[in-house]
This record gives sequence, structure tokens and C-alpha cells, in this order.
Amino acid sequence: MGTISTASGLVEYQWASDVDFEGIRLEVLADDGNVIFDVSVPEQGAITVNTFSGEVSASLIASAVAVAEARK
Repeated sequence: MGTISTASGLVEYQWASDVDFEGIRLEVLADDGNVIFDVSVPEQGAITVNTFSGEVSASLIASAVAVAEARK
């Protein structure tokens, strides 16, 4: 697990693999441990964001994408 610094404090994330996805996902977690959104980092292709139809702060998404891009 790691943390992302935001204007409203620290948010935890974890890396997760999925047998149906060729790559890795950065899962950003709520205080209760549920996934707020994930950033998919494929072995080939573009990084994508899945917010599960929820509204998420653009600055938090940008910070999470920056962490994911550093991994690629």
C-alpha cells in the first residue's frame, strides 16, 4: 500500500492484478477500504480510469494517474 497526498489529506492506494487484464491496476481506497476508483496500467496501450460511475476529484485522479505513469 501507498499514499497519495491531496489537498484534503492522504488517500491510500494499492496495486492489484487481475487474471482477465494484461497489466496492473492502481486501486484508490476510501477510509473504509472500499475502492473509490482504479487506474488501469496495461502492458500495451493507454492508461485508463474507472470511477465506477462515481464523482471523484480531478486533482485526486491526476495524482493517481501520475503514480501509475511512474510505474509504467
